Amino acid sequence: MDTMKIDTALIKQLREQRAWSQEHLASVAGLSLRTVQRVEADGSASAETRMAIASALDIDVARLNVSSPLPAAEVIRPERDFKIARLHYRLLRFLIIGGLLVGVDVYSSGTITWSKWVILFWGVFLLLRIVKTYLVEPRPRANT
Repeated sequence: MDTMKIDTALIKQLREQRAWSQEHLASVAGLSLRTVQRVEADGSASAETRMAIASALDIDVARLNVSSPLPAAEVIRPERDFKIARLHYRLLRFLIIGGLLVGVDVYSSGTITWSKWVILFWGVFLLLRIVKTYLVEPRPRANT
């Protein structure tokens, strides 16, 4: 079996960013716990193991090579892009449903009556969610 050296620090960093234990990474990648422990300890992995770990961590297999370390800013980027996409989805949902509520309110009563309160409270909730996501540091999770 052809084994290659991979960047153990990168694997550990990506795993810990997701608050995953070695056991969780093993189950997501479809590997044994012992394989993940060996990979993180000495950095040797077969091509199949490298592909499974890269797929589980959602990165390109080439990033696992020891000769091409990944800068810290790029490691965090996929998670941040996901958060931005999720924020855009929530804002779009707020605008569409809020517009529909105002439309129903105006159609039924001729003026904006009850819908302004629904939109106000939903908007405050959405704003608090944005503040929590982008301005509050997450609490560290214990590895299970």
